[in-house]
Amino acid sequence: MSSLRNIFAAASLGSILLGCAEGAGPLATGENVAASPTGAMSEARNGNRTTAPTDGLVADTTTITLAPSGAPAPLRFLPDAPRLRTYDTTFVAHQGWKQSFVIFHEDGNYFMVLDVPASAQFVDADGNPVPDGAEVELRARVDSASVSFEFGPHGSYFTGSRPVLLWVYLKYVDVGSSGGLPNIWYQADATLPWAVLPTTADRAGNWLKVELRHFSNYAVAY
Repeated sequence: MSSLRNIFAAASLGSILLGCAEGAGPLATGENVAASPTGAMSEARNGNRTTAPTDGLVADTTTITLAPSGAPAPLRFLPDAPRLRTYDTTFVAHQGWKQSFVIFHEDGNYFMVLDVPASAQFVDADGNPVPDGAEVELRARVDSASVSFEFGPHGSYFTGSRPVLLWVYLKYVDVGSSGGLPNIWYQADATLPWAVLPTTADRAGNWLKVELRHFSNYAVAY
């Protein structure tokens, strides 16, 4: 997988991760989060940030090549799956604020949600903690065919008592007929091996959830 530029100031998926209250599950469709230091939800679309879904957006196309080192075979979107509203975007977060960032399919269904608690401390790629109130630019890129994605800036990470949570919704993902649910895989760097993250799977809600500490390479696979 290619590395992302150091643009943290960090995430983009042409789909969306839906934010939710700390310790809670993902928000139901139509639920709102107040745009304040105690809870803000933003949608990513074609590199821009907005606070509400918009219909009729034109999605771009992104291709991510998984590097070797035991790379998993990522699952693919269903042939008739609605496109994501963006495949390469940037979220602007504020250190010390609780915020959630979402990538939607064009029909308004969630693809991905990134939930950042107020207690999360962002550390840039040089190892420097970001001061409270400072803006942090997160980038996300999603492959337009397979369920693999990159978060940037590459090498940056979060610390804190409560983890950053990532949800991936499987409504439009071809999970096969085995009856099982996949996991989320992680690769710290293109030269390092892939590993399965401890993944919470909810069959009724049709989503996967992991704790996210590093901004790097991810894929959904068995």
